[in-house]
Amino acid sequence: MRQARQATIEFSLKWNSGRAAHADRLLIPEIDFRRDSFPGSMEQKLPQMQSGEQVEETFSPGELVEPWKPSDLRKIPLGTFNSHYNNLRLTPHMGRFYPVALIAGATGHDHGDMRPFRVVEVGDETLTVDLNHPLSQYPLTVRATLLEPFTGTEQRGGGCQDIAVMLTQKGPGMQARNGEGPAYDFPLARADDKEDSLFYAMPRMVDHIDRKAVEILKSIHARYVKPGSRVLDLMTSWTSHLDMAGGEVAITGIGMNQQELDANPLLNDRLLQDLNKTPLLPFDDDSFDVVLCSLSVEYLISPRAVFAEVRRVLKPGGLFLNSFSERWFPTKAVTLWTEMHPFERIGMVLDHYIATRFDDLQTESVRGHFRPDDDKYRGMSPFSDPLYVVAGRKS
Repeated sequence: MRQARQATIEFSLKWNSGRAAHADRLLIPEIDFRRDSFPGSMEQKLPQMQSGEQVEETFSPGELVEPWKPSDLRKIPLGTFNSHYNNLRLTPHMGRFYPVALIAGATGHDHGDMRPFRVVEVGDETLTVDLNHPLSQYPLTVRATLLEPFTGTEQRGGGCQDIAVMLTQKGPGMQARNGEGPAYDFPLARADDKEDSLFYAMPRMVDHIDRKAVEILKSIHARYVKPGSRVLDLMTSWTSHLDMAGGEVAITGIGMNQQELDANPLLNDRLLQDLNKTPLLPFDDDSFDVVLCSLSVEYLISPRAVFAEVRRVLKPGGLFLNSFSERWFPTKAVTLWTEMHPFERIGMVLDHYIATRFDDLQTESVRGHFRPDDDKYRGMSPFSDPLYVVAGRKS
């Protein structure tokens, strides 16, 4: 067999919804330059690049995904929404996304089609749906960073990877909502509505993401947490996901278990507080440069009260950064969160920022990295836990 030039490349899909700037990062290993399909002129540029080099190209709306069509904004009978699809109990809600398979009988799509459609309006007898791709109306920029070029055996008869499809078809676009977004009811319900102090009475020194995801999250935090910063780590535990030497920053941690807080070596101050019971923060206005909430926003039953408090205690220009993944304590996450597509959750958190008047809004997703070989979940999936980040500043 002939030798083929191959590479591991991280692609970043960048776009702006008008409310926020979005970056969706996807690592794709074993790309074959002879076989795979690349967006735009990248097919010519990428094979000439060296490790660490980047190429970027911008595409007009409708170039990388199906163009927006007014005919894909449709009104269908409400009864054609299959609320028992796959034995689930689903109710259409304005602004939410669902797989096209749920309305295949009314739209002529395949019953296994999992592409998303958005519910625009719910009437007494009809449902207005938008079947257009969530990215169809946005200019899209693709950045490719060559991480690891190598020479491998050319594949015979293997499938062609369409990079544009891989970047755009698994959720990007669902972060952006119509107008102000759907009106969620607060407080949000959970399977276990007993006081959180009972659940967190015993320390849980566990990781909710694997080591590779921790490494990526630390690198994201490092962009914003600079030496000399005063940091508030909300809903924290035994780790703050920061690579900082002692004394570089002043970190105050708020958590639910004293033993977990005591085990966190980065914390200068430790406070026990149940934000679901008492969302008011015991700090003066304009106290912190950065507020972090790592892997915990899904547990808040009155998130906008907490977000408003965070904005109050941030200094002007200060940053609030939320990160989350796809693992959590099932009974303590709000039920709506567990029903959503991961990229919808980004939109839900973004709504909280918009409602509480944060500016310079940004979202980021990181997917496709490999889970460490010795990780206990490696047998279930070779891929590292995906990360989703939403950030905003106090103006």
